[in-house]
Amino acid sequence: MLNVIQQAFKDTRSLILNNAGKIAFITKPDGSPVTAIDREVEKFVTNTMTSRYPGIPLFGEESGYEDTLPEICWLIDPIDGTKSYIDNIPAYTSMGVLIHAGSAIASIIYNPITDEVFTAILGKGAYKNGQRLDISKLPLPKEVFCKTQHIKVLTQLLNKGGIQAIVGPSGAGYGLSQVADNKTAARFHLHSGGYIHDHAPGALLVKEAGGDIIPVLENTYTYRTRSFVACHPELSDLIHEQLSVLRELEDPNQALK
Repeated sequence: MLNVIQQAFKDTRSLILNNAGKIAFITKPDGSPVTAIDREVEKFVTNTMTSRYPGIPLFGEESGYEDTLPEICWLIDPIDGTKSYIDNIPAYTSMGVLIHAGSAIASIIYNPITDEVFTAILGKGAYKNGQRLDISKLPLPKEVFCKTQHIKVLTQLLNKGGIQAIVGPSGAGYGLSQVADNKTAARFHLHSGGYIHDHAPGALLVKEAGGDIIPVLENTYTYRTRSFVACHPELSDLIHEQLSVLRELEDPNQALK
């Protein structure tokens, strides 16, 4: 099944790349931008997957979905990081996550710029272009991704580990895949809002790549959690030590009701 959705994403690559930085957009009610390419990619992937797997519902960012999901379904984000796409910043991806029985059990993040494919299956690991990822065996990078307003506090907080906080590009899929690929030590998913399709694919990828997903406002991470830190395992203890500081930075409305 992952091979089919992977190919569907790859089949839209030229459409996405040929319009990067050139496409008009409108602003949705939630304040996020959307382009005609977002909708076209979503329609193509939806048609491909539902024709092959008619018994598994698929919901996309642009078509929307209810808070209560069926027992099994795909959630897809045709272009994650649409702002980056509009500005032609190479930090946008296409993503999907398979939800079953209340858990995220498989995910894919496709980077059309580099043609890299990141996949994860619950309990069976994470992969980049078919090669197993295991960041627990790799040295800790010295930078983390966060929002501009958190740079100073997080740099001070992580000083003990010699880590520098830098502004991460728009697009959770790109940022979380960079953690799984050991290009950055963490992505602080604070004040991020969003929906399940925005963060669940990358969170599963990081976890299956040997990283940690640390919830900030909740005691336990679930695929619905919006406030968390995805990090290299060597950074986990330091982040846990500083959770009280992170909670002060976070918007309490990010906690699940």
